[in-house]
Amino acid sequence: MPHEDRSDAHTGSDPGPARGDRRPPLPAQPWLVLVPYALLVLLFALTTPPWQNPDEPAHYNYIAYLAEKLRPPVLRMGDYDQAYLQELMDAGFPPDRSVAPLRYEFHQPPLYYLLAAPVYWASGGQLWALRLTSALLGAGVVLLIARCARLVCPRRPHIPLGAAAFAAFLPMHLALLAAVNNDALAELLITAGVLALLRWLQAPSRSRRLALFSLLMGLGFLTKATAYLLLPVGVLTVLAAHRGPGPWPRSPSRVLADLARLTGLGLLLGLPWWLRNIQVYGPWDFLGLAWHKQVVTGQPTTAGWIAQYGWEAYLDRAWNFTFSSFWGVFGWMGIFMDWRIYITLEVFSGILLLGGVAGLVRRGRSLSALQRRQWLLLGLLAGGTLASYIWYNLDFVQHQGRYLFPALVSWSLAASLGWDQGIRPQTAGRIGFVLLAVALAMGLWGGLQGAVDRWRLLIWGGAGGALAVYGRGWLPWGRSPRFRPWVWMAPWISLILLDMAIPFMYTG
Repeated sequence: MPHEDRSDAHTGSDPGPARGDRRPPLPAQPWLVLVPYALLVLLFALTTPPWQNPDEPAHYNYIAYLAEKLRPPVLRMGDYDQAYLQELMDAGFPPDRSVAPLRYEFHQPPLYYLLAAPVYWASGGQLWALRLTSALLGAGVVLLIARCARLVCPRRPHIPLGAAAFAAFLPMHLALLAAVNNDALAELLITAGVLALLRWLQAPSRSRRLALFSLLMGLGFLTKATAYLLLPVGVLTVLAAHRGPGPWPRSPSRVLADLARLTGLGLLLGLPWWLRNIQVYGPWDFLGLAWHKQVVTGQPTTAGWIAQYGWEAYLDRAWNFTFSSFWGVFGWMGIFMDWRIYITLEVFSGILLLGGVAGLVRRGRSLSALQRRQWLLLGLLAGGTLASYIWYNLDFVQHQGRYLFPALVSWSLAASLGWDQGIRPQTAGRIGFVLLAVALAMGLWGGLQGAVDRWRLLIWGGAGGALAVYGRGWLPWGRSPRFRPWVWMAPWISLILLDMAIPFMYTG
């Protein structure tokens, strides 16, 4: 790394641990995450039955078409057969039933499939080899997330390690990276683009970083529609970085020059594909999405679902299914883990949220201008991804939490910081009492309804009690600074153990 980048990394940066909260240093080498990730993703890739990942047959057929005919395919009416797909899913994709008719991903941009074609040729079209291609791209995603977190929190090396661990061991993400799809490459390019912008924010005079972002964005245009989010995120980040004391930028000419660098190369890379789609699918349909919407008839629509079941049932499904499938629902979104696991993940999510809020209150006012811009960038990515998710579900009932993974760099860093703040003794004690209060409220409400969920009560109450005891230092070993790193590592180790069990219990 050049000397100038090292100095940038500490300009207005994270203030580090507060006094009185010092902990033994934690090793932050990437191999601590990458080695278990490699073993786990290999386990998922080799043990998950063929085609038991969402849309995997359609992605595979795209690779096969491109590898054999040496040109991108065209999506045609009849490439999606809901009845036949449902038959295959109900039967568990038996070997004697062909998946060749599943071609509904043929509208996708070609870059991932071009990269996968040599693997298809070399392996003779072996499914496991193509799955490992995604797994390798996923390793890059984990490393880039750690690098982004290091730029935001350079003085706390365990925060990047936690962010990488969250991304690597999140069960649904791990399953997705062990499947044939273009999500891994899209995530890689999105995260690399965020990294380029974070580096540019440290030194806005270095325009080559905007050119690099533009290149990554253009490659994203050729990979998946989710990567298009980089364009508004990049533009808004540049405008925020150049904002003057009032609502106007300090130097309009400089802003225009930086916006040109940000967009120019990316738009040039995307233009040939857009022109091709307009020629194939019609005017204005430069992504092929309008045509795709006509082809995939038979999917449950939001309007139809609400008309049949009502708004209350729809919102309940949207929340619960999104939460469950963010953490892990396998097969074709039909294989759930034990319900007590989701309750435990509810508690963990609550701790992360409360810890994040406590950290924001504790450090929010002390953030430097650079840090505010860094968090604005990450917030724009998270907010844009969430808005895209809601927009997509206005048409179709697709409450799949994996659609939030384009902003995984934001979720991972927030999770690492939330957990780190949540286990600080003073904060842990307060969160523990909040969890106990929630458990008490659940018990009272359940008693009034005549149906007490004892497991939910036990898990919430048990976690609250454990955090209260730990935070108050009522146990002698709990007050030892040597004990705290083990508390910090507990969720990541638990996720690894869960990931080891999932391929044998829940993936097919």
